[in-house]
Amino acid sequence: MGMEEVLPSLRRWTGEGARAGVATLVGYRRSAPRRPGARFAASDRGDVAGSVSSGCVEGDLHEHVQRVLEGAEPRVRHYGITDEMAMEVGLSCGGEIDVLVEAFDPDDEVWSALERTLADRGAAVLVQGLSEGIRGRAVLVELDGARTGSLGDEELDRRAAEAASRLLDGGGAREIELEDPDAVVFAEAYLPPDRLVIVGASPVAEELCHLASRLDFAVTLVDPREAFADEAKFPDAERVVHAWPDEALEELGVDPYVNVVVLSHDQKLDVPALAAALEAGCRYVGQIGGGRTQRMRREALRERGIDGQRIAGISGPVGLDIGAVTPEEIALSILAELVAVRRGAAEPSVRPSGAPDA
Repeated sequence: MGMEEVLPSLRRWTGEGARAGVATLVGYRRSAPRRPGARFAASDRGDVAGSVSSGCVEGDLHEHVQRVLEGAEPRVRHYGITDEMAMEVGLSCGGEIDVLVEAFDPDDEVWSALERTLADRGAAVLVQGLSEGIRGRAVLVELDGARTGSLGDEELDRRAAEAASRLLDGGGAREIELEDPDAVVFAEAYLPPDRLVIVGASPVAEELCHLASRLDFAVTLVDPREAFADEAKFPDAERVVHAWPDEALEELGVDPYVNVVVLSHDQKLDVPALAAALEAGCRYVGQIGGGRTQRMRREALRERGIDGQRIAGISGPVGLDIGAVTPEEIALSILAELVAVRRGAAEPSVRPSGAPDA
């Protein structure tokens, strides 16, 4: 969780007339209860929200928040969590953490822009200054390059936008040096929830929908055949769309953060779905079927004028090769590959098929 964890509380407190501050975990060594981006917020009337250490340092941080609310400059606090302190909160070992402490300005346009991004399920990177001179300043860099706020220098903002663009692909939160040891920032990506579009209502699709929803994928099932795509069979799907795949994908607004798995095993559905997903630059595009099916689909895509490099990005046969046979096992293999791609542990690739064509 990032700033979205405490932003509603900060808005409520300041809306009621209180002053508030926020502490952000920006780095750690050895181990830490929470990861960079965790927030602890407090007001001048005693309200608190969030956590950066599961209780180890919040008491001290509360005092430092009060100091910045009384006029002290933003600061970065360093804490060494001893093994004894760590054991008290259930950790196996201690560690060190760095925490940025600053006042919250409800009128700062950066926070309004971040709220809009979150509400629209958009993508952006929040960049906050850590070095002296830029500490307490922030800029939000959106997917299209638009910037809100500033670190106080146009050249630093440009460098921050370049650094942010690298986080927009895979996410994450970390300290970054902007080509200058005196210009260190904390950059934190806010990416839309993982979306999965399954094309083709089938037993594998039913199992994949069920499993993927458990791992926080927002699932949409697409199939024009209403008799197959019965909503009662897909209770875990956010939507069941009865439309041709290319029309449905256009309506859904697919983008590089969408995963598309084609399970219809019907060329008149498969090919439009694959073409639309590839043209939209979807993060993951998978196609069920053995070697013959894969060759036929790729040839049909080439006939449509789809670039060969894009076609090579299809994961097919879809899923990790775990010897899956049943619908449940095949769904598990697909989900395992989706998770590997999400976590940066693997990239989808074309691999030889050991499975018979169906």
